[in-house]
Amino acid sequence: MASKILHIDASALGERSESRRLSSDFIQRWSALNPEDEVIRRDIVDNPLPHMDGFTLGSMMTPTAERTSEQQTAANLAEELIQEFLDADVLVLGVPMYNLGIPSTLKSWIDHISVAGRTFEYTANGPRGLAGDKQVYILSTRGGIYGDNNPLDHQVGYMKTIFGFLGISEIHTIQAEGLNISPENREQSIAAAHAQIQKTLDTAAA
Repeated sequence: MASKILHIDASALGERSESRRLSSDFIQRWSALNPEDEVIRRDIVDNPLPHMDGFTLGSMMTPTAERTSEQQTAANLAEELIQEFLDADVLVLGVPMYNLGIPSTLKSWIDHISVAGRTFEYTANGPRGLAGDKQVYILSTRGGIYGDNNPLDHQVGYMKTIFGFLGISEIHTIQAEGLNISPENREQSIAAAHAQIQKTLDTAAA
């Protein structure tokens, strides 16, 4: 059965972005292995999303019949993003680290799809994610070297936490670190990340 792949890019560097190159390489290799799959790409830099504010929240909570045309436009976008996320079987995200965290454009996307009653719910035992049965692949780039479980890492750590909160347990990370340390380190790290993409897909296909 064909799968739906949601491909998201969040780097502001355009064609110079290594996270975009990594996510593009991942999609090309995935599509070669799964030519029947549908890939939906959302570039949240070229087509930025509004940051969550009082107007957007109010629009989403206002009954449809009572919305103004402006509120309906905001609510329609939120619904499109939520349904696009829920319909996806696989998420592929190109995510650079900006100031120890994720780009604000990506945070805006997360704020739009993290909605009580749709992608998670509150229960007597705490919140429960409703968006399980997905695979997430995070293609991460960083100027420095942080490794795993570093308290300074609010990029990959946050992404794993938020997708776990939404009920997704199958989360894979492929990252190129130390890109700004030296040209040699940059080249080696990027090459290793591209090799890890193929290894990851080989493992998934086995």
